[in-house]
Amino acid sequence: MTAISAALADLRNAMQGLVAEHSTMRQQLHSLLRNDSSVAGGSRGRPASRASGGPKKRGRAFKFNDAQGAEFRKQVEGGKSAMALAKELKISLPTMYSTLKRTGWKPRRGRPATRPARAARTTGSSGGPKKRGRPFKFSGEQIAEFRKQVEGGKSTRALAKELKVSLPTMYNTLRRAGWKGRPGRKARAA
Repeated sequence: MTAISAALADLRNAMQGLVAEHSTMRQQLHSLLRNDSSVAGGSRGRPASRASGGPKKRGRAFKFNDAQGAEFRKQVEGGKSAMALAKELKISLPTMYSTLKRTGWKPRRGRPATRPARAARTTGSSGGPKKRGRPFKFSGEQIAEFRKQVEGGKSTRALAKELKVSLPTMYNTLRRAGWKGRPGRKARAA
């Protein structure tokens, strides 16, 4: 029995060592929790407020701090566009707007009174404003010839089919030449 009693004594010593180690680790854990809670305001869980007094921001952290935002605001109010500033910083325009709004910037609506009106577009050959976008399919002389044909009795549908254009394109082309259209039912009845 001496071998068994020696093994039991060794087991008892090992258990006492484990208990002592457990109590030491428990004390260290409690001291860590006490220090952490005193730094965080003494309460467990989410802190009640930020240093500024407002609720803690949720979601992703801000890309720029308030000082940087104030600098951006000065640049935008000085005349630089928010889009140009966003491109320069390689950020999206919504990120730039949210940074500026955090600093108290209000986006302007409409054109300011000090900005000059946009210069008038150069006029076309007809005296009206110059056309933007896709160029017309037919020249002015061709359109005049089409108008003469239609006023001479040729149907717009036949002319459109011959030129391989849609009927609405043909009507729009003739209207640009000043064609008013054929008299409708009301004009014929009168």
